[in-house]
Amino acid sequence: MVRLLAYAGFTLITFLTITPVFIFYSSLPDEIVGKITFSVIASVEIIALLTIAIGWMVYELTRRAQYVCLVIMMGLLLLGDLVGLPRLFGANDILGSEQALGTFTGLLVLVTRFLAAMAFALSWHYANKDDQIFVQEQVIIAAFVIFVVASLSMVAPITFLPNVEFGLSHAFQDISTLILTPTLLMAFIGAAGYLVRCFVRRSAMEALLCICMMIGAFNHLALFYLAPNGAELAARFIIPSRMLTYSMTLCYMLLSLRSHFLRSYQASSAKSEFLATMSHEIRTPLNGVLGLAQLLRESELTKMQLERVNGILSSGRTLMALLNDILDMSKIEAGRVELENRQFYPSDIMYDLKQFVGAVAKEKNLDVVVDDGVFNDLMLTGDEVRLRQILWNLMSNAVKFTKKGSVRLEVAKVEERLSSLEDVRALRDGEMLFHFAVIDTGIGISDERQKLIFAPFTQADNSTMREYGGTGLGLSIAFSLTELMGGKMMVSSVEHQGTRFDVWLPFKFEHTERHLVSTAEEPLDSGDTVLAGARVLVVEDNEINANVVGGMLKRHGIDVTLVANGREGVHAFRDGAFDLILMDAHMPVLDGEGATRHIREIERFNGGLRIPIVCLTAEASSARHRDFLAAGMDEVLTKPVEERKLYSTLLRFLRDRVRGTHQNDEDESAAQPTISAKPLEAPTQHFNVVADRDHDHSDQVQGDDIAVLNKAVLVEEVAETHDIENASATKEMKMDLIDQGRFDEVCAALGKEQLAMLVGLLPASYQEERERLIEAANNGDSDVLRRAAHTIKGMAANMAGQKLAAEARKLETYDGSFGKELLERITALDKLAEDTVAAMQAALR
Repeated sequence: MVRLLAYAGFTLITFLTITPVFIFYSSLPDEIVGKITFSVIASVEIIALLTIAIGWMVYELTRRAQYVCLVIMMGLLLLGDLVGLPRLFGANDILGSEQALGTFTGLLVLVTRFLAAMAFALSWHYANKDDQIFVQEQVIIAAFVIFVVASLSMVAPITFLPNVEFGLSHAFQDISTLILTPTLLMAFIGAAGYLVRCFVRRSAMEALLCICMMIGAFNHLALFYLAPNGAELAARFIIPSRMLTYSMTLCYMLLSLRSHFLRSYQASSAKSEFLATMSHEIRTPLNGVLGLAQLLRESELTKMQLERVNGILSSGRTLMALLNDILDMSKIEAGRVELENRQFYPSDIMYDLKQFVGAVAKEKNLDVVVDDGVFNDLMLTGDEVRLRQILWNLMSNAVKFTKKGSVRLEVAKVEERLSSLEDVRALRDGEMLFHFAVIDTGIGISDERQKLIFAPFTQADNSTMREYGGTGLGLSIAFSLTELMGGKMMVSSVEHQGTRFDVWLPFKFEHTERHLVSTAEEPLDSGDTVLAGARVLVVEDNEINANVVGGMLKRHGIDVTLVANGREGVHAFRDGAFDLILMDAHMPVLDGEGATRHIREIERFNGGLRIPIVCLTAEASSARHRDFLAAGMDEVLTKPVEERKLYSTLLRFLRDRVRGTHQNDEDESAAQPTISAKPLEAPTQHFNVVADRDHDHSDQVQGDDIAVLNKAVLVEEVAETHDIENASATKEMKMDLIDQGRFDEVCAALGKEQLAMLVGLLPASYQEERERLIEAANNGDSDVLRRAAHTIKGMAANMAGQKLAAEARKLETYDGSFGKELLERITALDKLAEDTVAAMQAALR
């Protein structure tokens, strides 16, 4: 009953809206109507053509039969108008009189109107079929409701128009009126179908089509119910009614196109998110497989075992490359690739390409030639990572598809812009166009396939993937990145002779002294390195994290000064002479960003040299990294910091830095790091305990994958040697709580005794932050909660306490209620911290 009243209410409102328009237009003088008729007709037909074009476009996108029916309907209406127009122009008559008065031309027009109404009725039928909406009974009821309400609405024009009376009797005597009956019936059915869809789907779009057909039904009923002298008035109303109905249909098509575009965009974004998530989830255990295989290869193996391990590594690296390509492609499709703008030495990229690509080429007896002399004295500004990725994809592709001969990389400056480089963006101040050419003597590409070679998942021919492997994503990614960077990529090739890829990219450049390329052969286990004697200021509020970083630097003979917050860091910089600053991001009193800004202001005021500042942070978000760089930092390293990565970063900033003011002190104590934090004795109290063993591993720090795999191997070995179950349980607990690989690395960097001291300090440091957590829970202070949890996270990550770091990370982003729920989570964190310390102590024993 409620649905019936809703149908009646909607229909009544629609007809009460149409009636005033009908009365107003019908009361206009013939002179005014004649003046506007032909201009309105032209507008109506243009709208019809637009509706047909857009409707067909929507059909091609959706493949829904509903839109075909609507396009056919508009086509038939347009055809009917074109049939009646010649007589209309010749007789200077009113459009609609042909149908109303029953001439032969009018009969043809009525046939097209009937077929159009039938197509409209079919459109909702197919729409319901596609959406699996089965409401035929409701359509019949709705059609009856529309008929009753529409008939009652005819009282209004009879009442308000002079000389117009009710004249139903003539409708059964005049064939020109009776022939409208089937069209009127189809109009009722079509309007009812979309009226039901409007309420079932609760869509304003469906209401537009319903109103369109109700306007047509009103026209037909006026010819039935008005006396013969009112037929001309009803015919006159066809002009505004068509303007309304055609416009509404066009709006429906535009809204459908917009809706499909939004759904397609959301589907594409969801696909990209899914690919990114799956790539990350697969990469996590795959990193563990590769890491374990590398460790296994370094052990004593037979020749057959070594071959099998190498096979694992080769397959794993291939899968890793595939995952990286999929992730990059999903980012490009989603429009989420953000380009960096930083200074870098292109000679470093050329060296790495020659080393790594050359190693692969050597196995195939190929020559790799890199002609990069133009980069010897240049420093570029742009996206180093993307340039490296483009050239790596092209070079590795060239080696893959070349069986004999050579692969060349040629680099040159483009002094004069070629006419074929119109797609390259206009050069800005300080920029120059660089030309990169990758030339091989491989299998080549046919002319037909060259047109498709940059499309995703495309290779030279269908057998290429079977013979050479790969997915065909590399070139597509390189091409897309080239365009994003404002450049252009072209290919030219001859089958069985070779291929040439040309890339033009704009970069800002400046001349510099010849850059010495850093290599991976720098010693990591001795203080006698190129960094010996360098002075580094470490600004870190957490004593454990500070000692970990200080121990790593000490191994290279670096003089280290530690301070506890950003304000002390600014004072130390102002009072001392340092070559580089390692700056924590989150600290009390003054954070890393604020301290960096102060230091940069001091440099500008004093006119001194710019000191490199490297940020150490547990935040992995690229957006936050950009904030740190915007504050004036030169590099960002994510905790837990790997020693080799830290060393390479220091090497990049300090290798060519003049340290003439440094004096060599033979006293051994001078090589020790200067520690400003006062050591604390290991506490004897225990943490508050509650049982909570179900921890989420989704946010584990880097290296967790290898640890989990090591745990599986260790448990298996214990079972094979029939060791006791307690030993297996102890191993499993230790590997579950700490990252053994990371823990061993820290132990090697600091020494067992110093690491034991830091493990002893961990409970007191945790207890200090725990008090802040309790304070935040009691006061509802989310900022204090976040800072304290962030400190625990960084402290645990640097000490390889992966599970404690993961749980602290969850607490850092906590958005639940304060009070009992938060206190329970803190209590659970206490138990985890106690277990982590116990696992570390067991590992040291």
